[in-house]
Amino acid sequence: VHMWPNSEKQKKIVETAKSIAKKIAPTAQYHDFNATFPVEHFRLIREKGYLKACVPEKYGGLGHGITDMALSQYEIGKACGSTAVAVGMHHQVVGTESESDQWPEKIRSMIFNDVVQSGAIANNIASEPELGSPRGGGRPSTSLTKSSNNEWILNGRKTWSTLSPVLTYAMTLAAVEDGSGDVAKIVVEMNSSGVSIEETWNSMSMRATGSHDIIFNNVKVSEKDFISRSNPKNRASVSPNGAAWFPMLLSGANLGIAHSARLYAIKFALNRRPTGSQAPISDIPHIREQIAKMESQLLRARRNLFSCCEDWEKYPYDRDDLLPEISIVKVQTIEAAISITDLAMRIVGAVGLDKDKPLERYFRDVRSGISNPPIEARALEQLASHLLSAIDKTA
Repeated sequence: VHMWPNSEKQKKIVETAKSIAKKIAPTAQYHDFNATFPVEHFRLIREKGYLKACVPEKYGGLGHGITDMALSQYEIGKACGSTAVAVGMHHQVVGTESESDQWPEKIRSMIFNDVVQSGAIANNIASEPELGSPRGGGRPSTSLTKSSNNEWILNGRKTWSTLSPVLTYAMTLAAVEDGSGDVAKIVVEMNSSGVSIEETWNSMSMRATGSHDIIFNNVKVSEKDFISRSNPKNRASVSPNGAAWFPMLLSGANLGIAHSARLYAIKFALNRRPTGSQAPISDIPHIREQIAKMESQLLRARRNLFSCCEDWEKYPYDRDDLLPEISIVKVQTIEAAISITDLAMRIVGAVGLDKDKPLERYFRDVRSGISNPPIEARALEQLASHLLSAIDKTA
């Protein structure tokens, strides 16, 4: 018995996700093996209206919140981790903006309307070969230089650009080279002149996310394409609104993968009868113990994740206090997913390593979550400073 979905609206989007999962599952292995981007998965996702799931209703979207989307991502993750993580990048951009309302209205309505009307796809394009993730605080090498009054020229290379083969809008981080020391977030339309993709993605995990390099070569950008400008040396305090979308949707997708690993291992144990044995290996006490361990970790991780998402929606004024918890839940969910796939591999044994079977894919895919923000070191630091300053105030 599941506590979720717990509303008609939630049930509807979860059913959509389940129908997508059913259709894409058979081709997940092919795209993983060949490191190809599953364009047909995204055609289906677009047709099903899933791309507009968290666009606010006033723009014609479905207006789903973070819990609905984490549950839906869990379903898609069961079928294809790469597709779930990739479409989750689009959802977190849209969901974060729906909740935080940070963009200029012109950009917001343009992108939201385009997502609703033609299934446009957006992602944040920030990482670079030398910079790594910008969360480390470095200045991007990708640069904006002024060419005339309200015209700029964008040059640079971005890495880990998930969804690049089907991306409509790249929300790009670039250094503003006008002496201000600012870093800007701009919206770049991928069909602009000077934008190209170099197919560099060849990873152990999430091989079908199309996270190639995007190259900007003298791309013209106008003043109206600026989402924001900020100075890293003089950071303004940022509202926590929107900050849970990335970690929670990513966690949902990875937990879906772990669910499939656990199911595969259980079915294997029930059906595996070594030659000459009357009983399946599921009768062996040690195997039963491993199955119970997998299930207990999945139950705990799922309850943690989805109830944390519900709290985020239910208590918007407590989000500053919830943020460190969100980060830790992400770290713990990824650790649980890794542990579950590890236990599944031990139950199945050497068969699990077979490239023709899905378990080794699940095993590899969940490990990518370690590198997605917030990484463990930052999550722990965030929790420590939150706790120490809270207790310090009462001391």
